[in-house]
Amino acid sequence: MNKQPALVLPKNKRIMASIGSIFLILTLQLSGQSLNTIQGPLLESMGGAQYFSLAPLAAILGMTILTPIGGKLGDIFGRRNIVLFSGIVIFICKIAISFTSSPVVHVFFRFMLGAASGCFISVPFILAREINEESFVPKMMGFLASGMAIGGLLGGVIAGALMDMGHIKLAILFPIITLVIGVTLITVSLPNQKSVNKAKVDVVGIITLAISLTILVLALNFGPKVGLNLKIILGIVIGIVFGVIFIKNEKKAENPIVPLHLLSNKSYVVLLAIGFIGYFYNTAMNVYAPKVVIDVMQQPKSVAGMLQLPRTIITMILPIFTGAWVAKKFTNHKISMLIATGLTAIPMFVMAFAGSGKGVILYMAMLGVTGIAESFRGVSVTTVAQTRLEAHELGIGTALVNFVNTFASLAAASIFGIAYDIKTKADPLDPARILAGADLTYIIAGIVGVIGVLIVLFMTSDIFKKDTSNLK
Repeated sequence: MNKQPALVLPKNKRIMASIGSIFLILTLQLSGQSLNTIQGPLLESMGGAQYFSLAPLAAILGMTILTPIGGKLGDIFGRRNIVLFSGIVIFICKIAISFTSSPVVHVFFRFMLGAASGCFISVPFILAREINEESFVPKMMGFLASGMAIGGLLGGVIAGALMDMGHIKLAILFPIITLVIGVTLITVSLPNQKSVNKAKVDVVGIITLAISLTILVLALNFGPKVGLNLKIILGIVIGIVFGVIFIKNEKKAENPIVPLHLLSNKSYVVLLAIGFIGYFYNTAMNVYAPKVVIDVMQQPKSVAGMLQLPRTIITMILPIFTGAWVAKKFTNHKISMLIATGLTAIPMFVMAFAGSGKGVILYMAMLGVTGIAESFRGVSVTTVAQTRLEAHELGIGTALVNFVNTFASLAAASIFGIAYDIKTKADPLDPARILAGADLTYIIAGIVGVIGVLIVLFMTSDIFKKDTSNLK
C-alpha cells in the first residue's frame, strides 16, 4: 500500500505546488546557464575580463554555503516562507546585475544570486516526497530532472540569441518570468507550516562555514594572479582555522548544518566521493566550453548556447530507461557508476587533445556523451547512498549528498579558475591562451573522472556484497 504524503494538500494545490517546483528548478537552470553563456562578453564590456573565472566561482560559493543552511531553515521557518524570501532576493539580484557597469559589483551580486538559489534549491526535491504518495515520487523526480535539462539548454540558447541581438538586459532578466510563476504557485498552494519543535538555528555553524569557504576559495583564486604573498598565505591559514572551528562545532551542535557523524560510515563516504566526482566536470562544461566557442572559434553567442542540445535531449529521455534498468538488479548500480565516471573522463580528454581543428560539432558530441554519464549518475549514486543509512538518517544523509554535489562545483570552479588564470594571466583576451586555459580545465576534469572509475572498481566491493534488502 502506498504511504500517504507527510503534507496532505487538496488535489488542485498539490498540482500547483508540483508545477511551481518544476518552475523553480527551471529558473535555477535558466539563470545559471544564461549567465555562464554571456558572462565573457558581459564582463569584457565592463572592462573586467580578468574576473571571468571569479564570477562563476562567486555564484557557486554562495550556493554551496546556503544549500545545507537553506534546507535547515526550511524545516524551521517553513518552505513557503523560504521560497518567497529567496525568490525576492533573486529578483533583486537579477535587476542589479542587468544594470551594473562594475565587474566588482557584478561578482558581488552573482554571489548573492547563488546564495539565494542555494537557499531553496532543495525545496522542489523535498516537496516531491512531502506532498505526494510514495508511488508518484519517482515520476515527480523525473519531471524535475526534465526541468533541469530544459533549463540548461534554453538558458544558453535564449541568452545567447538575445545577446547577439543587442538585448543585454533581457538576456539577464528573462528567467524572472519563470521565477515569478514558480514562487507564486508555491506560496499560494503551501500552508505556512513551521517547525513545532522550535529548533535552534546553528548560527555558529553557519558563520564558520561561510567564513571558511569564502576565505579559502578567494585565497586560492587570487593566488595565481598576485603570487604566493603574505596575504594569500594568511587567507589560507584563516580559512583552515575556521574550518577546524566549524568541524568542532558541528560535532557538538544540537542541529548541525552538516551531519559529520555520518562520515564514520565508510561505505557512505565512498559514495559521497563518487557523487563529488560525478559533478566535478560540470564547471568545465558550463563555463569554459562556451568561452572557447565564442572567443576562440568566433561563433555567435547563440551557437554557444546550443552546445548542450544533444546532452539535454539525452538527459530528458535516457534516465527513464536507466532507472528501470538499475532497479532490476542491485549490482547494476555499480555498472551505472562506472559508466557515470568513465563517460565524464573520455569526452573531457577528447576536447582537450583534439588539436587546433576542434569545432562546435565535436564539442556538442562530447557534451552529449556527458549526458549519458549524467543519466546513469542520477539513478545510482544517491539511491545507493540511501541504502547505507539508517531510517532516521535518510533525510539528513540525503541533504549531505546534495551538499557534497554542490561543493564539487565549488571545488571545480576554484581549481579550474586557478588553471585557467595560469594560462591566460599574460593576456586574458588572447584566443590561443584562452584555448590553452580551457584545455587545461578539461584535462583536470578528465583525470578526476579516471579517479572516479578507480574508486568504483576497487572501493565499492563491500557495498555490493552487503545485504541490500532495504533497497526500494
